[in-house]
Amino acid sequence: MVAINSATPRPALWGVRGWPWILVLLGVAVLGFWKPYFSRLDAAQALTHVHVVAMLAWAGMLVAQPLLIRHRRLHWHRRIGRGSYVVVPLLVLSAVALARLRIGQAPPQMLAMQQQILFIGLATALLFAVLWGLAIGHRREPALHARYMAGTALAMIDPSLVRVMIFWIPSVPPALYQWVTFGLVYAILFVLIVLDRKSGRGRSALFVVLGLFALLHQSNMLVPRTQAWQSFAQWFAAT
Repeated sequence: MVAINSATPRPALWGVRGWPWILVLLGVAVLGFWKPYFSRLDAAQALTHVHVVAMLAWAGMLVAQPLLIRHRRLHWHRRIGRGSYVVVPLLVLSAVALARLRIGQAPPQMLAMQQQILFIGLATALLFAVLWGLAIGHRREPALHARYMAGTALAMIDPSLVRVMIFWIPSVPPALYQWVTFGLVYAILFVLIVLDRKSGRGRSALFVVLGLFALLHQSNMLVPRTQAWQSFAQWFAAT
């Protein structure tokens, strides 16, 4: 998101045509966080405000950047991209701080569930940071850069869609939450991999993104049950 070689062809799917899907995802996020946050802003903690502002800023950047490329505003594309060096750490650190706050306030009877939530929260924040780092590392290779940036948007699906199911579709059993959210991510990536089959090197980024999400999904089913994680969660809550 920081730099782009204007002489290199950009796949339309990931370049100038990706922003409407970010708006759709943003709509899902607003719906998911409407009842616990947007409908009661005065009751939210300052840390929550910081996290939401950072999330909205990131979504705004994902919408703005392809439009700037489309209109050949590469200077502004780079300038806004440099802002990610502030927005992304703020987003990740506020997510970690919120996870610490929530598990620290959890009553004893909710501790097991909060340990699971803590893992998916911290692991998703790490995944987001890794995808952003890959995008920045390939900022001079537009085909890879754009796909890794799109991966950061997919990282927003689980926290947003889980809250949609909790607050708007309560008939969905909690045991299915991650199967629904990760199933959607897998489906999106499968479609994009098929559509991207002629893109050459750029397609490899999608397989990396898929592998990282699969690793997160499998880890979420195994790690929170281990004694090591439960001990870490108890330590993390007490710090």
